[in-house]
Amino acid sequence: MIAFLVAVIDQSIKWVISTHMAVNSSISIWPGVLELLYVQNRGAAFSILLNQTPLLIVVALIVIGVIIYVDRRYAKGNMRLQIALGLLLGGAIGNLIDRIRLGYVIDYVYFEAIHYPVFNFADSCIVVSVIYLVFRAWRSRDQEGSTHPDGRAQEGNHGKHQ
Repeated sequence: MIAFLVAVIDQSIKWVISTHMAVNSSISIWPGVLELLYVQNRGAAFSILLNQTPLLIVVALIVIGVIIYVDRRYAKGNMRLQIALGLLLGGAIGNLIDRIRLGYVIDYVYFEAIHYPVFNFADSCIVVSVIYLVFRAWRSRDQEGSTHPDGRAQEGNHGKHQ
């Protein structure tokens, strides 16, 4: 359900941007800081792999398959993991729809103050999800390292919670 909502929201925003703005035009939201800047990204993140749409579609389909597998195999009963995977899946689907339909991804959020690459809602969901998954893996690794092989807590775990 989360993946569906992310993809619908993403495609709705992109529809509004593409029907109300010209390519490479901008609307200042917060002068000097944030603007809507309509660009057509023909690559992946940070415009890498420019004009490699077929490859990017195949990679997206593989990623979507892996997300679905991980969700079915490991996320049962784990609401946080299901939400993270839903955000990741919805973001991947949202950008995949653009690639298949248009041959590029519609990006529109630009942080002018730091000259951050232009991105979109799907990208944001992907990034939030990946940050959570990395944090979760890091915490899991730390918790595994704080017990003996027989399950007893190690002494001197430097204040880490079990």
